[in-house]
Amino acid sequence: MDKSYSTEIKISVRPEAVYQALTNRIDKWWTESANEARQVGDKLVVRFEKATCWQMIVLEASKNQLLIWQVLEANHDLDKIARKDEWKDTSIQWRIETTEVGSKLILTHQGLVPTLQCFEICQSGWDYFLGSLKSFLETGKGYPFKAAAA
Repeated sequence: MDKSYSTEIKISVRPEAVYQALTNRIDKWWTESANEARQVGDKLVVRFEKATCWQMIVLEASKNQLLIWQVLEANHDLDKIARKDEWKDTSIQWRIETTEVGSKLILTHQGLVPTLQCFEICQSGWDYFLGSLKSFLETGKGYPFKAAAA
């Protein structure tokens, strides 16, 4: 069985700030075209270039500890990917732990496995946006995706 993508980062802010960024400030580190999703049942929609869009629902929300999004709809609009909905039915799990200097954030994208066409693109995408999240939390400035001006 393929192992799902998982990584962790250390961030020098308290778990409360990390949780807030994952629920209320997604537009500051992932994509400017994202809404808030704070509690179980909330829908999260994130959009990128062209028609790339993911719709998720919050499955679990344990304040300052755990957040799980289930991907309901997916459209990864890249020419080199034949199956545009590879994220559909995957789940994105954010586990937050307290450390001596702040927090450890463990991201596991359950179902994002090496056999998917989008795996390498998504792996580097997650690495980039986790860097953006860390930067946003530690400096106040992230680098979310910005839609091109029309």
